[in-house]
Amino acid sequence: MNHVRSHGPLRVSSRKLSLVLQGLPLFLMLAWVTKAFTPDLRAKSALMARDLELRLEIVSGSAALWKQLLLPMFTCACLLWIIRSRKVFSTYISVLVPLLIFGAFLLFSVLWSDSPDDTLRRAIRQVLLFTSVAGAVVISRHQNKFVSHLQFFSVCLLVFEMLFLLVPHISFDVYGNFTGLHPAKNEFGGIAGAFFLIAVCIYRYYAETIMEKRMSIFCIFGWGFLLVISASKTPIGFVLLLAPIALFSVHALRFFSIMVICIWLFILVFFPMLLVGLGESPIEFYRSILPEEALTGRTGIWFHLLTDIKKNWMFGTAYGAYWGVGAVPEALDIKWSYYQLLHTAHSGYVDLVLEMGVLATVFWLLGLWVFLTTTRNSADPLSSVVIAYAMLHNCLETSFAHGLHFVWVLMLMGIMNILYSHAHRPNFKARFGANHVPNADGPRALPPNAFVRHK
Repeated sequence: MNHVRSHGPLRVSSRKLSLVLQGLPLFLMLAWVTKAFTPDLRAKSALMARDLELRLEIVSGSAALWKQLLLPMFTCACLLWIIRSRKVFSTYISVLVPLLIFGAFLLFSVLWSDSPDDTLRRAIRQVLLFTSVAGAVVISRHQNKFVSHLQFFSVCLLVFEMLFLLVPHISFDVYGNFTGLHPAKNEFGGIAGAFFLIAVCIYRYYAETIMEKRMSIFCIFGWGFLLVISASKTPIGFVLLLAPIALFSVHALRFFSIMVICIWLFILVFFPMLLVGLGESPIEFYRSILPEEALTGRTGIWFHLLTDIKKNWMFGTAYGAYWGVGAVPEALDIKWSYYQLLHTAHSGYVDLVLEMGVLATVFWLLGLWVFLTTTRNSADPLSSVVIAYAMLHNCLETSFAHGLHFVWVLMLMGIMNILYSHAHRPNFKARFGANHVPNADGPRALPPNAFVRHK
């Protein structure tokens, strides 16, 4: 296909313009979920109580109408591009269907929800999120430029975050931790840790030109520096654990994710069954072994939430029907006053059990297990590392099915990237944006980067 060159003042080739437009949905989606459009410009030197009070108002109140309409409008815009090609549309459906099954679980929980309006509204938002992310991935992957688009966004966001170093009264909290354009260090740390690992993967497996390698190195040092000065211990620990694994083996990342699934299945299913067989109450046993001060107070939160989990452990309170319901969150009865301002359990797995029950949580974990094993020949390094990071992140933070949380959106992108490759090449060792270089002339013929993109 011949691409004509524009004779206008910009003189941009139609091919380059097409690539920019195909990466635009992904760029806008990531900019939205990382809050690049709405940075937190409040001074962080105010009293902590005032900050928590403002955050309570955000959690309890409904989002503005324009924010609620963004996902439907984004989905419609992606569909208008996708339905032009029957092949692309069929790929879009094949990528979307597995996640819609999980969305059906969320919608079905409205039948036993104490706050059906909140459950329905939040479940529909998740379904729209699935369709939007699938559209952004399919459009970008259609020309096999997802990695380039993601790297370009990482550089842009990194520069934007660094600009906040010039305004320390906004970008640092009261303890001197860097928060960037976000309200809290943990939120920034989750984003910085993810982009650090993405940069490591791009440098290790995808970078071909000198420019791409330099951009990767810039992101590694830039995000690493910001992550360190944020002092967000949880994502720093995740990065230190996953970065060597990502450099060592792509397959090890998949096994690591499966190991996390096994641990949580043991916690949720096998060990409770053993306790029941011995005549013990699993809930009371877990309460007895949780120190209330460990993991920076997280175990104290779980200690109190186990009481509410016990009320309906099988089906939960229904999706979106616990935190931020009504004028005040449900945690008012917890003895420490700052707990009443919580809006997550600081563990995605605990939140899933709390809201969806043990059955749906086990279904989600088993679904991930089947996905990781079935699509092992289609898994690419980038998708594998973001899925492993998300599963580890959810042990101590909540992002699974939690609104438009960046780590959750990134995990959806990783899942849909693999599904895209699997839909096209179910019986071949296809990697996202890359083909393994055949070792025809011996080991010395292989370049240091053993993966090259499709031309």
